[in-house]
Amino acid sequence: MSLAQLLSTQKGNLWKIKAYRRAARQIKAMPESVEELVHRDVDLTEYSGIGKAINSAIREIVLSGRLRKLDTLRSQAAPEIASIADYPRLDPQRVHRIYKKFDISSVAELKEKLESGAIAEAFGARMDQHVRQALAEVHDMLLYDADPVAQSLERFLGAIPGVSRIQATGQFRRRVEVISELTFLVESSDFPGLMQKTARYGGRAELLSSAADSAVFRLPSGILLRVETALHSKWGAALIVSTGSAAHLQRLKTGLVNLAGDLATEEAVYKQLGLSFIEPELREGRDEVDLARRGALPELVTVADIRGELHAHSIASDGSNTIEQMAAAAHNRGYEYIGITDHSQSLKIARGVSPEGLWKQIRHIDKFNGQSRGIRVLKSSEVDILADGSLDYPDELLKELDYTVCSIHSRFGLDKAAQTERILRAMDNRCFTILGHATGRLLLKRTGYELDLDRIFERARANGCFFEINSSPDRLDLSADNARLARDSGVKIAINTDAHSIRELDYIRGGVDQARRAGLDHESVLNCLSLPGFLRAVKR
Repeated sequence: MSLAQLLSTQKGNLWKIKAYRRAARQIKAMPESVEELVHRDVDLTEYSGIGKAINSAIREIVLSGRLRKLDTLRSQAAPEIASIADYPRLDPQRVHRIYKKFDISSVAELKEKLESGAIAEAFGARMDQHVRQALAEVHDMLLYDADPVAQSLERFLGAIPGVSRIQATGQFRRRVEVISELTFLVESSDFPGLMQKTARYGGRAELLSSAADSAVFRLPSGILLRVETALHSKWGAALIVSTGSAAHLQRLKTGLVNLAGDLATEEAVYKQLGLSFIEPELREGRDEVDLARRGALPELVTVADIRGELHAHSIASDGSNTIEQMAAAAHNRGYEYIGITDHSQSLKIARGVSPEGLWKQIRHIDKFNGQSRGIRVLKSSEVDILADGSLDYPDELLKELDYTVCSIHSRFGLDKAAQTERILRAMDNRCFTILGHATGRLLLKRTGYELDLDRIFERARANGCFFEINSSPDRLDLSADNARLARDSGVKIAINTDAHSIRELDYIRGGVDQARRAGLDHESVLNCLSLPGFLRAVKR
């Protein structure tokens, strides 16, 4: 991660940076000790995400305790840049502003300014929160990063003698966007033996607490692992208790105490409680119990319901694949359409497309669609919403597009009123279609800017505009709560991946998880529409 952080500060190869970060995630998910694997001369390229170059780097770190490439980058970097290499959640550009303002060049001085309140006073609460969060010793992980860890743990625990059944529960099963603890329910004939074996996960998992039917470990990656056991006859009740949030269980409390009879399945338990089955993603203690009692729960959207991708980038801006390659990948997923939304001209850091370049892309897509069979490429752009609420291309060009994704990539520091007015003015442009990653948040890195979402939802409904759930793992923006508010306001939501490569089309799972947590059915989702239905919906 340190190597990826330094490369990012020097505007290194984006895909190499992503490869290093993928490898770091893979290492966190491995059930074996990497150090032991290296000493046994195991070929680490057999593991997903680890190629020959990264395998060599891992071996060098284990065998020598250092990495020459990292040392070289540190020596070449300015002191203030080198100082943040070990803090991958710090945004280098934002930290550079702080260093410049206070004439400092080390993390120690940064911490001093943070604790004295100087950062909050000079840059505001959002900057203070970003730095505080990035420097904190926390081991929470994004849901996307937790997926391979949970899969690895399930295989590891499931292979332990005496384990006859295993299920991931808790936050992970509810698909919460940031995971602080991984929880597994197991049926085991030898729970003490299970705990002994679990302590060997990843080379060493620290046992923090234990009881007759549960244990808590700290994994080498830092995240907590809770293992609970249940009898076969009570599996369903235990699964509900292990999965649901505290608020959900509180709403079931009286009924759970009085349970008797068949408790082997969740369906049987919910039926005994007078409720229809509640999907795990909904078990947050909102209105799901009341809806289940009335038989009024929504039929939640699934990945299979998605009929097109509406936010994807190509090599014309900062993507890594051509339009043809992105279209082929979408077609292979069974999609009817894919929108190419390369960045607009003002976003120089992402190689934003000039007006002339967009005209050229429009003609290219028209030619492609004239020859293509099986999928339609839609003409679009991720258009920057400028500080005054205007859009980043002239209207005569925007009118040539099938739709637009309009997003904020600058001036995050505007206050709530100004940021809200900025979006409202943009929505009044008839070329505005979808608001991209509405609050600008990056999970575990920065909070979003403040918005009066009630006003924005009202304007979106009146003007025929839409929102997206951006499925990028560190965005998942809209949040589940805000997506629920959008739905209740009568505004459809697109579930988009913001894919910058073929691989990232797989992000759709995270966006659908978020939509399910918001209680969205396929009728609430813009890109569950057929191609003709979508084109009718976005026409203003």
